[in-house]
Amino acid sequence: METHSTEMIQGENDYAKDLQQLTYTVAGKISEGAEKTESFFSSACIYRVPEDLRKLNERAYTPRLIAIGPLHREDEHLQTPLQHVKMSYTNYLLSRLTAGMEDQLELAKQKKLTVLQECLAELKTAVDDAKKFYAEEVTLDEEMMLFDGCFILEFLYRCRTRTQTVIREAKSISSFIS
Repeated sequence: METHSTEMIQGENDYAKDLQQLTYTVAGKISEGAEKTESFFSSACIYRVPEDLRKLNERAYTPRLIAIGPLHREDEHLQTPLQHVKMSYTNYLLSRLTAGMEDQLELAKQKKLTVLQECLAELKTAVDDAKKFYAEEVTLDEEMMLFDGCFILEFLYRCRTRTQTVIREAKSISSFIS
């Protein structure tokens, strides 16, 4: 009987040790997972819309004409000549830097190249930081950031210029009416 009691105590000790080991293992995994999640999501602020929400209204969450950033960059329906508009807008933006230098074409070209090189140098240092804003792994490079950024800036510039033109025209018309 004493042997049976000793075996039970030994069995309980083994169970307690196994349970303790399992507890430490699980606690370690929880801690590791929480730490990874914390570091991954601490700077993330750009998320892909969850599929269930996306299905409610696909058009609301899918770019139709042009992709900005890496999330929809490879979408087949966006591989159109409109993607080349980004390069064109980048050219317009850089060309405004050399406005008034039409008689000095070589100097204007060199200035555009210098500004382009400075932009790319800055973007090269910003790529890794930019990736941290995404909640998932993305392919992001200086070229995409340059074209997308310049496209947005030129687009905003054109919107503002058009708005100012419309306001000037409206004021001009109203002065004739009054």
